[in-house]
Order: sequence, then structure tokens, then C-alpha cells
Amino acid sequence: MTVDLRRSPLGGLADEFAQVAGHTGGRLRLAEQPYLRQLNIRAHTDALAAAAATLGVALPTTPNTVTRTGDIAALWLGPDEWLVVGRQGPGTPPDGWGMVDVSAQRTAIVVSGPAAVDLLAHGCALDLGRIGPDWCAQTMLARANVVLWGSPPDEIRILVRASFASYLAAWLLDAALAM
Repeated sequence: MTVDLRRSPLGGLADEFAQVAGHTGGRLRLAEQPYLRQLNIRAHTDALAAAAATLGVALPTTPNTVTRTGDIAALWLGPDEWLVVGRQGPGTPPDGWGMVDVSAQRTAIVVSGPAAVDLLAHGCALDLGRIGPDWCAQTMLARANVVLWGSPPDEIRILVRASFASYLAAWLLDAALAM
């Protein structure tokens, strides 16, 4: 028998997150999505095809976009940097690109519902209402460094460092209950 000893940064907040949906009439939902596999990829342009073949997903070349293959997503973070979410990575990457497993570094808070953008607008300088489908951005939310990852029609994942997760969750709960 295998015992899972992992402890999520926000594991004790499920009830508080659930109360948000009731308070907002279902217009807003919060939930933690813990233990996402997250691989930070650094690659030169000439190694993108090899990285994509190994990872099982094409790495986007357009800034702040996301590509998907099945349950694997690749988020553009910079001209030579991506975050691949949702799968076990290869043991050793081929020449020309590097990979670091950063899964334990962050947790994900999922904000969904028609009021998701309105909630995040209280603490984020980006105009999230103007962003199209399958987007991502590194930004500040309530003074915490985050990666925002939006999926149509109204779901936004907030990837936040574990050390800031409790602070950001408290801010989101406070802002949600004030709506």
C-alpha cells in the first residue's frame, strides 16, 4: 500500500473556496488544483522540434499563448522559455534544450465563472477582458508574482509559488466575498 504524504499549500481551504460559489450565485468559483506536473523548458529556436517531439506538445512561438495536445499544455513564458503542464517529463532532454521539474514550486488556483475576470481585475494591471482564448502571462496579482493561464470560456488558472499561496488565497477570498 502506497501512502501519499504530499500536503497541498491550500488543502485546508476547500470549504472556504466552495462558499464563494454560493455567495456569488455561481458567477464565481474558486478551487485549488494541486500537484500539477510543471516542467520549465529552455530551448534555442533550432531545438524546438526536438523538444516538441520529446515532450509530446509543440512549444508556442507567439508570445503569451498556449498550445495543447490532449492533457498536455505548453505556456510561452519568454523567447526561449516555456512551462509544460500536465505530464511526466523525459529523463534527460536531448542537446539544445534544458528541462527542470518545478512541480513543487507552485500550486494552481482555478478561478472560473462569468465573474472570473472581474475578480482578478481588482489586483492585476493586465486588461484580461481583451485577451483571447488559450493565453498566458507572467504578471503580478495582489503583489504576488504569478503565471495566469486562461482557457475558454471563463476559466483562469493562477500558478503561484507555494510560499505565496496562502496570502493570495486569502486575498482572492476577500475580494470574492466583497463582490
